[in-house]
Amino acid sequence: MHRRRFRRLFHSAFTKLLVIILAAGVAITLTVLVGFSIIRFHSITHLDRNLTLYAEYLTRDLGDPPDFQRGVDIAQKTGMAIRFDHPNHGWQTAGFPTGLLLERAWISHQEEGVSTGRLRGRVFIRIRHAGGDLIFIATPWAADHENAGIILLAMAVTLSAILAAAYFFIRRVLRPLRTLKSGVEALGAGRLEHRVPQNGHDEFRDLSEAFNTMAGRLSALLKNKEQLLLDVSHELRSPITRLKVQSEFIQDEEIRQNLQADMAEMEAMVSTILEEARLRNTSAALRLESTDMVQLLHSVVDDFKGKAPGVVYAGLDPLTIEVDREKMRMMLRNLIDNAVKNTPHGGKPVVVSMTRGENHLHIVVEDRGVGIAESALPHVFDPFFRTDSSRSRKTGGFGLGLSLCKAVVDAHKGKIDISSRIGQGTKVIAMLPIS
Repeated sequence: MHRRRFRRLFHSAFTKLLVIILAAGVAITLTVLVGFSIIRFHSITHLDRNLTLYAEYLTRDLGDPPDFQRGVDIAQKTGMAIRFDHPNHGWQTAGFPTGLLLERAWISHQEEGVSTGRLRGRVFIRIRHAGGDLIFIATPWAADHENAGIILLAMAVTLSAILAAAYFFIRRVLRPLRTLKSGVEALGAGRLEHRVPQNGHDEFRDLSEAFNTMAGRLSALLKNKEQLLLDVSHELRSPITRLKVQSEFIQDEEIRQNLQADMAEMEAMVSTILEEARLRNTSAALRLESTDMVQLLHSVVDDFKGKAPGVVYAGLDPLTIEVDREKMRMMLRNLIDNAVKNTPHGGKPVVVSMTRGENHLHIVVEDRGVGIAESALPHVFDPFFRTDSSRSRKTGGFGLGLSLCKAVVDAHKGKIDISSRIGQGTKVIAMLPIS
């Protein structure tokens, strides 16, 4: 489950947009850093040259040999530390760092008798003078280094704030997509009255408007289709009744019986269509009464005695609830009849169970028959849908059984679900509210 969520998150458009913004932010930051480094490199080069010229000026001011007292005065005024290394005599001003090994320093600029470099965040200039080395130590590089760290931290915080703001605004801009997704799911679940809000003035508003228009037309189309089916069914009742009367005058017994059997099937189909329409369009079609569900189930299963492969019970919790007894009997009979028909001769018996959940009564009808293809499962509750595309009368009825079962369960404010695998059987669960 978590792996699937992670995969969906990784492949979502929102994540892709966020990654694009993140990549753009990193690219911009790198560009700024590279440009900043180039500018700083050139600035340091110019600084080194200026420091070298200034150090040469100070060298002339110190004299030959360099005067210690004059060095102290210059150090106090400039903030630099000065040291004079000589084989015979040497000196250094206060504040000169100890332990500096200039041999390990990074040399950034070197000329004849003059070298400039950095060591431990300090800039130094070494000049050959008066038979020794005159070394000037400047310290602004350390402060610059600390400031650079602060600047980089500030840039990182700013970039994080920008990305967080981008995350918020992307979610806000893409919110209509999530609303449209929920609308598509509602439409796919059969809630044709669902509409999505039309907010804003961008393309998402146009998309929401188009979705609502499509949903309205689809709803009207299906209602017209159902109304046409109801009208045809109503109109067929009178001709079927007249044909039944006329068939009694047919002399040939075989022809009369075949004709009457066909008319009985047509009448059953018409009655099923009208019954399903009544259940779908109004709950007033239900006649609720207190019913012992175990007793009702036993009375339905008794009708299948002697029919292969047989029906067995597995866990029946006694419970009395308010249901339409006849509609519930019809629903149970259709479920068990489907399970029996789809179990091959010699197969395992159909198992019927009834257990009480927290708020629902669970009625389960399970067989070990031929099963239903996964691609057909979303359509098994549609009227006239049959897994047998040939629609042979030997392999099934009109395709209205499960549709009628769903109409009965929906009218009772319950839910019905089905799972199946080819060659392993089918399991139908009807959940009815206890209260």
